[in-house]
Amino acid sequence: MRLVSVDKLEPGMVASENIYTIDDRLVLPKGTILDEKDIARIKAYSLYNVFVEDVKKEAPARPKSASGSSPSYAERVKSSEEFIRFKQNLEEYAEELEEAFRMIVNESMELDVDKLTEPVYHLFVEAGGTAGIFDMLHNLRDNSDAVYVHSLNVSLICNTLATWMRLPEEKIQVATAAGLLHDIGKLYVPEDILNKKQELTEYEQRAMREHVTKGYELVKGLDIDEHIRKSILMHHEMRDGSGYPLHLKGEQIDEIASIVAVANTYDNLTSKRTYREGVCPFDVIARFEAEGLYKYDPNAIMTFLSNIVNTFIANRVMLNNGKTGEIIFINPVHLSRPVVKSGNQFIDLAANKNLAIVAVI
Repeated sequence: MRLVSVDKLEPGMVASENIYTIDDRLVLPKGTILDEKDIARIKAYSLYNVFVEDVKKEAPARPKSASGSSPSYAERVKSSEEFIRFKQNLEEYAEELEEAFRMIVNESMELDVDKLTEPVYHLFVEAGGTAGIFDMLHNLRDNSDAVYVHSLNVSLICNTLATWMRLPEEKIQVATAAGLLHDIGKLYVPEDILNKKQELTEYEQRAMREHVTKGYELVKGLDIDEHIRKSILMHHEMRDGSGYPLHLKGEQIDEIASIVAVANTYDNLTSKRTYREGVCPFDVIARFEAEGLYKYDPNAIMTFLSNIVNTFIANRVMLNNGKTGEIIFINPVHLSRPVVKSGNQFIDLAANKNLAIVAVI
C-alpha cells in the first residue's frame, strides 16, 4: 500500500485501510473500490492523504441510462446488487417486525429488544456501515410508507446519528432500539386512519397522536431501558414546547428521544406518503437550518445537518429552473444551498437565491 494525496485519487483504486475523518468518524471502510462519489466524499471531509493499494483494480463498467447518457449516482445505486439485496431484506424484515409487534401487543410474545434489533445490524453490514447507509435510504423513497419500513429506517438513522455524535457504544445501541420501537403504539391506531389516502382531519390527527401515549402504556411496565420507554412517549416533543403529548421543553426531553425526534422527522418528510410525494431532502435540510435549534436538541440537529449534506456529494439534482447537475461542494454556512456543476457552469445556490434544488435524481 502507499499514501496518496486525495487530489491524485482515481476511480478503481482500493482503500487499503479504513478512512476516517480528523475526529475519528468512518468515511469509507477498508477494501472499498473507489468511484467518483467515494473520492468526492473523501474530499468533502477535507482529508489530505489516504492509503490505497499499489495495484489499481479495474472499476466496474457503468451502463448507459435509457437516454444514452451516463447514469446518475442514484441510478447506479438502484441498479447495484447491494441495493437490490438491501431493499429485499428491508421489506422482509419489515414484515417480520409487523408480526412481532402484533404478538407483543397481543401479549403472545415478550418484547426482546436484542432480538428485534438484530436485523437492523444486518442491514448496516449490507449497506457498508454508516458510509453507505444513506446511499440506500435516499433511494428507497418510492417505497410504501408502511409503519414497519419507517421504523427500520428511523432505527438505521438513529444508529448513524448516534455514531456521528460519538456517543458510547451502549447509547448507540439504545438509540437504535428506541428508533425501532418508537411507533409501536401505532398498532392501536385504526387502520383506516393509518392508510388514509387524504390528509387527516383534526379528529383523525388527534387519534393518530394517541400512538405515543398508547405505546408508552404498552411498555412502561416492561423490563427495557428507560430511554426507550421515554423515546416512545417523547419522540414528537419539541424543545420550544410545541410538540406533544406533554409539551415538554428543553432538557425535559430525554436525550435519546431527541435523537429519535430528528431521525423520525427526516424520514417522515422525505418518504413518500399515500397522500403526497416525499419532500425534497434539501427542503427538509433548509427547514432544519431555519428552526432546528429552537425545536431539536442542538447537538443532535447540528451533528445531523453537518453530516447528512455530505452524503449528497456527487449526486445529480434538478433545480427549479429545470437544469440538472451534480453537487460538488457543500456551503458550510448555507448547508441547503450547495454548489452544483451543470455542464460547464458552476452554480452557487448560496449566491443565487432565486434557484433551489427541487429533487435528487
